[in-house]
Amino acid sequence: MTKISNGKNIEPGAPHWIEWITGAVSGIIVIAVIVWIGKDGFMDRDTSPNLHGNVVKMEKRSDGFQVLFEIQNGSSVTASQVKIRGEIREQESVLESSETVLDYVPGHSKVGGGLIFRQNPAGKDVKVRATAFDEP
Repeated sequence: MTKISNGKNIEPGAPHWIEWITGAVSGIIVIAVIVWIGKDGFMDRDTSPNLHGNVVKMEKRSDGFQVLFEIQNGSSVTASQVKIRGEIREQESVLESSETVLDYVPGHSKVGGGLIFRQNPAGKDVKVRATAFDEP
């Protein structure tokens, strides 16, 4: 707001150095955000999710064995209603399987969950993978 005394402007003619620094920092931030969004818009060519499952932990529970897993989405595209299938395998045969559904797995993120098995998965090959998804 302009300061006026006796009908005359009494503010100094040049802005204070803090105004220059604030303006410069704000301008750099605005330019950086525009470049970042522009890069994502032009460089991101992902057309579908890239889902990969990992077993994190196996625990004994009162009604069986719980296998905690993590699904990682290496794409920038979000997947919804992701169907997860876990299998306990011995050599080439599937001993037991379990399934669940994750509501969504955002792009470039990880989401965890758990599967419950009746058999003890210790010492056996446990595979967790996404079998299907929807586009949100």
